[in-house]
Amino acid sequence: MSGALAPVAAGFGLGIALAGAPGPVQAIILTETVRGGMSRGVRVQVGANATFAVLLAALALGLSFVAPSGAVLRALEIVGGIFLVAVAADALRASGAGGDGAGGRVVLPPEARGVLAVVLNPGAWLFLATAASSLFASAAHGGGTPAALIAALALAIGLALGDAAVVLLGGLGMRRLRAGTVMWIRRALAAVVGVLGIWLCVTGILG
Repeated sequence: MSGALAPVAAGFGLGIALAGAPGPVQAIILTETVRGGMSRGVRVQVGANATFAVLLAALALGLSFVAPSGAVLRALEIVGGIFLVAVAADALRASGAGGDGAGGRVVLPPEARGVLAVVLNPGAWLFLATAASSLFASAAHGGGTPAALIAALALAIGLALGDAAVVLLGGLGMRRLRAGTVMWIRRALAAVVGVLGIWLCVTGILG
């Protein structure tokens, strides 16, 4: 019984750890939550978590992912960086327009932002090709494809719970602050996302 539960526990713990590691996905979820409230944050989270869950399921079913490298990695870093800069610029415009989430000019639904946060994140593909692949291979060795799928589900649940904590932190925390403080926090978070995007672009360009 303990052997059957080991991949589940490992997957759940890995999902929690992944959500707790600062990265582009969590930065966008928090930024969008602070910008437009918990409902907006949940929509971004749904887009990101659903996309990652599909990729995890595909990996558990036997599809192999190769860690991006060379020209592919550089292109992913540059495009992903541009996306982060665009999100940051949109959040800054919205903050200047009142910060209610309607002031940005980039027309991109929150769910789509969540999807792109995963698809254009080099770290997500590296995680799939290494840690997740190793976990599912170990689970499949002991219990076949069903065991790998269960481990994938546990990982997805752990990740979703961790990201939900980010949404709660951003949504509930802002309700306790004054409007002026909230505005500066929104701008600071947007700046962090923008810097992260610029760093990715520079990394991709310099190789």
